[in-house]
Amino acid sequence: MKNKRSSAGKSKEGKMASLQGALGPLWKYYSDNEVREIFIDAFDRVSIERKGKLEAVPPPFASRAAVAALVRSLSALPGNSSRRLGGRGGANVVLDISLSDQAKVTSAEGAAYHAVMIRKRPGGPMGWPELIKFGCIPEEGKKLFDKIVEQRKSVLVAGSNASGKSTLVNVFADGMPAGRRIVAIQNNSDLILKHPSCLCLDASSDAEFVELLLNADKFSPDYLVVDELDVIGVPEVVRAMRNGVAVAASCYAGSVLDALKRVEYMYLSSKTTFGLDEIRSMLASGIGYVSFQERAADGKRRVVDLSRIMGYEDGHYIIEPLMKYVYETAAFELTPAGKAMILEKAA
Repeated sequence: MKNKRSSAGKSKEGKMASLQGALGPLWKYYSDNEVREIFIDAFDRVSIERKGKLEAVPPPFASRAAVAALVRSLSALPGNSSRRLGGRGGANVVLDISLSDQAKVTSAEGAAYHAVMIRKRPGGPMGWPELIKFGCIPEEGKKLFDKIVEQRKSVLVAGSNASGKSTLVNVFADGMPAGRRIVAIQNNSDLILKHPSCLCLDASSDAEFVELLLNADKFSPDYLVVDELDVIGVPEVVRAMRNGVAVAASCYAGSVLDALKRVEYMYLSSKTTFGLDEIRSMLASGIGYVSFQERAADGKRRVVDLSRIMGYEDGHYIIEPLMKYVYETAAFELTPAGKAMILEKAA
């Protein structure tokens, strides 16, 4: 066992040394625990996000060719995986690279530009205690999510870009009791689930993603986890909800109501035969709760709204707020319904 651990440690050190060599002058930012993202907008324009704030840094590249060399080096590293997202007709190329330490690199290259974004994974373990410590959610908010798990209700985690949606889905899933079975179906997702009873199925194509979603209930999940809802797969996710499968999914949105409307649009864009009213009724009966989080001007990522979807009537969703973040008082507040939910006894 000692030799295995020693070998694993050397392997990890070797990967980090290779990554350091590939990143070159960017390593000092990448290795800084306070830096979350690195942006290369052009070879002579580079910035980083440090402690939630954007700051320009001296550009370390002499030409566009140096940026292209960086991307090639990262793509070629052992343990990394690459996926081409664009390039139709040869006009431009969008490439996603997953690094061995779970960081994500997106490269967009065209005739007149080459931009790269490197997003690091949060350092150290991330769970409910960390989210509470960092002010992302209060202890009462964690209790509300625990109640959602007890009820086996579906939850939609919505938020703006880089607001921490995937992190919350990760924490929500990994925080479930060990006896719960989780099936995660991913299509270029940022999820890294460590739940002891989690089956992770990584689709290699959109068609495979849809096929897996169609058959998700056959794997007997207590929760189906799907990160970053898009047009592709939305009808299948809603179908799973309506068939009694509890789902935890995320999507981009500007509010709780906007999240529901965006899922409506995704469903309609899938060439469905259902009308808008029918889709809204299905969403209201399938989605039990919607959380909304945002990245504030101070760089903090917070769950600012958690609401229960009570139904759909007269062309409107019936939404019951449970918890809000009040910017005027800089504090989280539970509504009477939220307080009552925490006190509810498990069925």
